[in-house]
Amino acid sequence: MDTYHRAVVAHDGKGVAALFLDHGSTWVTVLSDQGFAAMKAKNPAVQKVRVSSYQDFADYLAHSKSDIDPRHGSVQIMSDGAIASVYFHFDFDVDGKVANRGDETWQLVKTVDGWRIVAMTYSANPAPK
Repeated sequence: MDTYHRAVVAHDGKGVAALFLDHGSTWVTVLSDQGFAAMKAKNPAVQKVRVSSYQDFADYLAHSKSDIDPRHGSVQIMSDGAIASVYFHFDFDVDGKVANRGDETWQLVKTVDGWRIVAMTYSANPAPK
């Protein structure tokens, strides 16, 4: 927060921009420590934090032949009517088996067309293969 404040006071747009992941919607996956260790053993190039996009996920869904069932629980919502934050636990089932589980958070804004997700971040605890 101090870095943000100093950049704003100094009119340092690049400094402020550097504090954000990307403009527009973001999709961020964070492997748990255990998940990261397991994935790294299989692929040394795996990243603990991966930034992608909702378009990548939509493409996956469009081309998947698997039965996909995301389950959500312990949902907590905070909102002032213009913005919202949602936090919940999920189990992501593929073909009847949990493929991934963790916690997820969405940041949303209310547009003239309804609520839209502007950022999604989730912890990933992939099932052993």
